[in-house]
Amino acid sequence: MRIKYSHIPIYIVLIVLSVIWIFPLVSMLTVVVKSPDEFNTLHFWKLPHLRAIPINLAVNFSNAWIKSRLGGNFINSWIFALTAGIGSAFLASLGGYALVHLKVRAPQSWFLGIFIGNIFPFQMFLIPLYLFLNHIHLFDTRLGMAIVYVGICIPFALFVYRNYAFTLPGEVFDAARVDGASKWGAYFRIFLPMSKPAFAVIFCFQFIWTWNDLLFGLVLTERYRPVMTALSRLQGARAGVPVPELISGAIMASIPTVVILLAMQKYFVRGFTLTTGK
Repeated sequence: MRIKYSHIPIYIVLIVLSVIWIFPLVSMLTVVVKSPDEFNTLHFWKLPHLRAIPINLAVNFSNAWIKSRLGGNFINSWIFALTAGIGSAFLASLGGYALVHLKVRAPQSWFLGIFIGNIFPFQMFLIPLYLFLNHIHLFDTRLGMAIVYVGICIPFALFVYRNYAFTLPGEVFDAARVDGASKWGAYFRIFLPMSKPAFAVIFCFQFIWTWNDLLFGLVLTERYRPVMTALSRLQGARAGVPVPELISGAIMASIPTVVILLAMQKYFVRGFTLTTGK
């Protein structure tokens, strides 16, 4: 395989970026395999004895799980992230289908009116959301947090689905109506099956964002807090929690997002290319 000389700068940049991205991961693994005493005595890049690595890993992960009480927080994060990813994708699919393939008055105005929610920083919504959830008695409830996350995720989800809907030929929907399909029939039988890549993009983005959210979880909940707030408890007790256990908790909290992205990688890459290319 011949390499064009004009591509060499691109390869160099990619190699540098790869090293920059991999370096923190290698650093984390170097810390996790050590016991607290070994972390304080050994050189940072020096690894302990091979026989001690499995024991150190088990101790660090178990201590991080127990001290930060991750169990209940993991359940809450799964509920919030799945609801936000699936709920926002479904509602945005309805909006994208209607704005592009149905005769809706002023579709651009509808889209801008919804998408404008992404322009303002999310911190602006904290006090109104706090008052609203208190008023409807959903503060510090899983249902209330699920509604908040779905609502926040809809503007970006609609942006993706609307762009993807433009790539679907209108003739397909016209032919379906000629064959007697209703608007709902065309949506369920044609639009949804053809928009799996867009769903993958929205689900991955919103799942990861919701899973990693700390701000809304700290302000709008007390008992049903997501997993990132548990990590903040570990960091708040930094004086008494060894660094290997802190890193172990961070790794455990990041595993679900990595698994979701790898599982939906094929649809994600295809959908992201199509939606950003429009």
